[in-house]
Amino acid sequence: MKVIPRRDVKSKLAGLKNGTIYSVTFVKKDGSIRVMNSIKGTKKGVTGEGLRYDAEEKGLIPVYDLQLARKGEEEKKCWRMVNVNTVKSLCIDNESFAVEE
Repeated sequence: MKVIPRRDVKSKLAGLKNGTIYSVTFVKKDGSIRVMNSIKGTKKGVTGEGLRYDAEEKGLIPVYDLQLARKGEEEKKCWRMVNVNTVKSLCIDNESFAVEE
């Protein structure tokens, strides 16, 4: 497993090709650990309206939760926010990355 600094998490995800499926492990607001499978570059459930706040300013990454999509959840409800400051690891193309401060 490779180690990457926390400051590189956003750029690592931004550099993925559209359609790339990846996993992110992070700590949720309630303190529990979550492993989320997501896909880069999907437009499902996007209305073009935009967010009412600046996610980047708050250290959040918008991701499309494939587990919810597989359960048949509405597309617009499959979008989640991951806090960059609580990401523990990433798995991209079968390559794992531990995140350090």
